[in-house]
Amino acid sequence: MSAEVALVLLLVPVAALAQTPRVVVTGSLAAAEHRVEDRSVGGGVEISAGTLFGSGVRVSVASRGTIALSGRTGVLHPGRGATLPRDVAELGLDGALTMHPWFDVLAGVRVRSYTTMLARQRWTTPYLGAAARVPFAVPGLRGLLGITVHPFASVSGLARPEVAISTGAGIAYARGRLDVQLGYAFERYDFARGTVDERFEQLSVLTLQVQVRALGRPVP
Repeated sequence: MSAEVALVLLLVPVAALAQTPRVVVTGSLAAAEHRVEDRSVGGGVEISAGTLFGSGVRVSVASRGTIALSGRTGVLHPGRGATLPRDVAELGLDGALTMHPWFDVLAGVRVRSYTTMLARQRWTTPYLGAAARVPFAVPGLRGLLGITVHPFASVSGLARPEVAISTGAGIAYARGRLDVQLGYAFERYDFARGTVDERFEQLSVLTLQVQVRALGRPVP
């Protein structure tokens, strides 16, 4: 995982580490749906859904860079086509560099596991991406847009996905030390496209996140 950590740290100039940081603490509640279609075994689409709880901390250095560490966990209960509940655990290391007041370049890595009573599957997804903030007429209110690609994603027990992409959109309101965000994120992974082992997975998550500035200047 050292290569992914180095990728994140590249977004933050070393000289900026001496600056006084801005520290933001986050907590989140999310409704998630996981869909799997494995055409090598048939059976159609398996659907699991549940609630995820998360927390994290984000540290800003200088005026342009941020590094964040986050985690979330929960249980996805079996729905149509699925038979077993899945415990989900995820850790993320995320970096961002502000290129314009409304635009960030992103890099990071997420490590996620799905665990049932029979097996555990581990996902490691380094990513590169971009995020935009769209201000509205109401002070403190803004729209959020983002897209990331995962060119080096790996999944235990499977070949690397040929397509691995995430998109997101949301709305946020900031006032004083508090920032509240409601966002929708969608992840899509395609494996062995056009073969008898073709497999598609997607994860959609609706998240309510609260951020509290614990130290430093207001959240931009």
